[in-house]
Amino acid sequence: MTARLVAAGLWLCATVFVSSHLVADWRAKRAAEAAGEPSYFRGVSYEKTRALSVPILREGRIAGYVVAQFVYTVDTEDLRRLRVPPESFILDETFQRLFADETIDFADLRAFDMRGFLAGLTQSVNARLGEEVVRELMVEEFNFVDPAQIRAG
Repeated sequence: MTARLVAAGLWLCATVFVSSHLVADWRAKRAAEAAGEPSYFRGVSYEKTRALSVPILREGRIAGYVVAQFVYTVDTEDLRRLRVPPESFILDETFQRLFADETIDFADLRAFDMRGFLAGLTQSVNARLGEEVVRELMVEEFNFVDPAQIRAG
């Protein structure tokens, strides 16, 4: 009788130990998942465009160059599926907008509406791709270089 009682006690202790260990492990995994990466960033790829140099013409002469580079977010599955990378469209749209827009005062870039520019650029790129592929477009580099600075070296 006492052997059965001891065996039952050991079995009960082992069951409680294993179940509490499994519960603790399960809670730790859930906490790690919850504290991890937000769902917005899951499956999102960050891609950097190459630097783009756009000549700025004013009154028939080169007034300077805009050097721009962007980082964009795109769903990883969409990126694999596309035949042409979004970078080509981003750079083309950027060139067209900066080259053609004579209202931008590059002497004072603080007055430039960069958020509006990026939002319009994202919308145009997605329209050309035929679907909403580019989630967000961010500035890596955006500088105006005066021709005098280039000559001075």
